[in-house]
Amino acid sequence: MDEPIALEVLSEKTLHHAVNPRLVAYCPSMDLLALVSTDQQVLVFRLNGQRVFTVTQKARTLKVDQIRWKPNGQLLAISWSDGTVRLVSAESSKAVHQFSTSNDDSTGVTCMGWALNTTVRKPNSTLVRKGGSWEKLLGQESQLFGEKAPLDLPQDLTLIDIEVSLPKLSVLAAGGISEDIFSSRSSLDALFRPFDPRDKNAVDVMVVGTNSGRLHLSIYDSFVIGSFQSPVSGSMSTHLVLHEAHEQYSTHNLLLQDSSKDGDLYYVPMDLRFISASSEYLSLLASRSTALQNLLRYIHQVQSLMISEWKATQELPGKFLRNINETLAENETRDIVQSLYHSVATGHTFPIVKEWLVDELSERGHKRWDKAVVGGLEGLRRLVHENMLPALERCSVILSRLTGIAKFQGSNDTIGFSSQQIALIVDTVACLNLVASKILMRVVEELDLFASFSSWLRYEIDRLASDSAVQSDEAMEKESSIDHSKVLLYLQTVMTGSPLAMYLQESSEEQWNEFTGIGQGVPKFNLLDQEIQKHEARQSYLTSLPRLDLLCKNLSQQADTVFKQIADAEKRNVLFGSVVKLGGALPGSPMDMSVHELNNTSFFTYIAFVPESNKSQIHVVRIEVHLENGISTQRAIETSSWQLGEGLVVDMKIFDDSTLLVLWEFDGTTSLLNIPYASPNPPKGLPTVGSDALSLRSSTTPKVLEYPESTRLENDELMSSAQYTIPGDESFLPTKLEIRAQTGRYKPTPRLIVLGKGNVHYKVLGLPAASDDEDTSMGDQA
Repeated sequence: MDEPIALEVLSEKTLHHAVNPRLVAYCPSMDLLALVSTDQQVLVFRLNGQRVFTVTQKARTLKVDQIRWKPNGQLLAISWSDGTVRLVSAESSKAVHQFSTSNDDSTGVTCMGWALNTTVRKPNSTLVRKGGSWEKLLGQESQLFGEKAPLDLPQDLTLIDIEVSLPKLSVLAAGGISEDIFSSRSSLDALFRPFDPRDKNAVDVMVVGTNSGRLHLSIYDSFVIGSFQSPVSGSMSTHLVLHEAHEQYSTHNLLLQDSSKDGDLYYVPMDLRFISASSEYLSLLASRSTALQNLLRYIHQVQSLMISEWKATQELPGKFLRNINETLAENETRDIVQSLYHSVATGHTFPIVKEWLVDELSERGHKRWDKAVVGGLEGLRRLVHENMLPALERCSVILSRLTGIAKFQGSNDTIGFSSQQIALIVDTVACLNLVASKILMRVVEELDLFASFSSWLRYEIDRLASDSAVQSDEAMEKESSIDHSKVLLYLQTVMTGSPLAMYLQESSEEQWNEFTGIGQGVPKFNLLDQEIQKHEARQSYLTSLPRLDLLCKNLSQQADTVFKQIADAEKRNVLFGSVVKLGGALPGSPMDMSVHELNNTSFFTYIAFVPESNKSQIHVVRIEVHLENGISTQRAIETSSWQLGEGLVVDMKIFDDSTLLVLWEFDGTTSLLNIPYASPNPPKGLPTVGSDALSLRSSTTPKVLEYPESTRLENDELMSSAQYTIPGDESFLPTKLEIRAQTGRYKPTPRLIVLGKGNVHYKVLGLPAASDDEDTSMGDQA
């Protein structure tokens, strides 16, 4: 045989802390490697070894359970020991989503799977487009008579990217009550990424398994479908250990393990019929629902900041006014508003007020007052103009798309919501638009009035503090520039009772009950407009209706109802197939699973694992799965068993459609074996190894699989199958393999990550690309 090929070392690094060998993940679209150190830090490195970012848990009491890259490499999912899953942007290193998979009886995550599935389009027209540009097509109207329509016009109009023409949402101030994700441009852009028409026939699916055996299913990063009990009946201790899926099949393959017995493994197919039986609008529906969820988070954050800014304009002035009012109540019959009104109108200042202005308030207090009010109102104006109104505009665009989806669905399509429900959400958004516009107008008016009041107050403090009885020319000029009518109007309408209070004051539970008592299924925009007009006319009105926090709460509840109905409609279309018991394996022992395309309706699932009884054996199971209308059936299950000499299987990974890479340890040395486990054309049987033919044993679906007598490969045969070698000295002993294989639509460059003994040194090696024309069988190498 030819000499083994020394794999090219693309990168190697020695770390300061050991890493968890189970938690290594290579980005499928970029040369980024994610590892988890023993001090529970998630480290992301470039190929040259440079650290890109680090993710830590603020509490420092949680452990990292799993990490997983999104199929397009834009996000890294990190699960913690409390069941929380955080999605971190690879571009900004900020957490863009976070959700919990735990409940009262489960914490911790055992496995995360993230796969891309293509959806099956159901064309609305049987007419076929004959190619050519739009100009050519539109110039041949006479030739289209009697022909079939070349395009699906409703879908093409729906997929027009309108959101890119809208202004970008502005970032929010960092710190305080703001979420970090909204405080930087890069993280905000990553969160509100516009819908890509190229993904109109694709759905990202995440499957998370917990310690209690539950399966948490979500799509489009954070749109939760629901949680499912373990599909293995009669066992309360099975949990997900491996997940694998192929983008062309809506059936996902699950490998579960029972931790209470002999480590029994179970294979279960999970049929996502909401993908296979979906309309062509599923991708748009799921992505826009996720975008709406993010917008609601953003709107809630802006609403909280608006109330906080308004409170800031009230606290310090309120403190000053309370002090003087208490003093006046003890000595006078008038309050501070009446006293200051008297001063503006007559030029005379009462002694108690003069003492308060000169000794207590003074120049320093006036500056603090001015800064608190102007700063708060300016911040409030920015939040309304730059954040709230643009976010509501984007909500309207997304809701119009959801309305279109609801109206253009056929009678057999179940999307979980109606156009009437979306109309009610649109009405609430219109109410928020009205309230935000009123707030903006009031803020501008209040800023103008306060500017005149502040100028007069400063003039009054300086005049009263001056020892001279005669005003200087400069003081007289300042007084002449003050608009006293605005000062009086501020005292009358704003000073102790800002008109903004009707919108921004925090509401009580009684007011929420009053708000809901108006009617949940009734549009409120016209009624709100009438109540605001009553307030402006100084008439009694429903105080709960114009409250910003109540409108935002109502918007969230309406949207949550729609989201739940969408999720429930899709959850009903999640089915679990027949359970196959594969046999026992030690928890944490080497195992892998892979899906290979057979034809449009069938695929092979290969599972390789080391049995509990023998650490030098490898069991291989091939399950043929057939799909009909999105429901899977197992047509045949075949098994084989390998005895790898007298050494130990340290780790193994399925590399391509026919090759298994195995780290095999014997006599203190570790070799990288390249073993064929299947032929490129499976029906013809497996390739030969030495003089023995390894054929899988056919059977019907049994409750417990049986394995044939192991085909034994002697040590010299195994050493001759080491097609690749890992460069380096003898001190580097490989203990863990991780592969970035050429799978999926992104076709990444294959990489092999090898972790050395001690888990502080890793190497990234270049692998030859898998090719249909290249035969990597060990028999051909011999």
